[in-house]
Amino acid sequence: MQSAGANQGIGCLAVLPAAFIGFAGLTDGIGPQGWRGFAELFGWFIGCMIVAKCLALLLMRGGRGGTSAYALALTVVAGFGALMYELLNWLGLDAPLSAKTIFTSSMQALGAIAAAFCVLFIARTIWKDARR
Repeated sequence: MQSAGANQGIGCLAVLPAAFIGFAGLTDGIGPQGWRGFAELFGWFIGCMIVAKCLALLLMRGGRGGTSAYALALTVVAGFGALMYELLNWLGLDAPLSAKTIFTSSMQALGAIAAAFCVLFIARTIWKDARR
């Protein structure tokens, strides 16, 4: 069980640089304000959490298979880091407007759906506690 915790931590740490850079980019004041801005930030947070969980699962799988599996897992982490670096640079000021629109719209949709699921989860938890 301790190995799973270490893999979760490594997965989260691998995503932190991209998460902070993305958060700084989203909160620069240029993007949407109000609920759309919140949905975009929450979507970015959920996206980073999903990627961290996937990296942790890959690291756990790699930890069971010996040296070659560790090499595969670390290659995936390095590849993800390179991809995020390229994606964040490409979505900078010189990116086409269509790419920025697709990216921000997908983050807003993910954030709105995740917020709805969070509200439903909280309501379900309160309902179950009230019925006891």
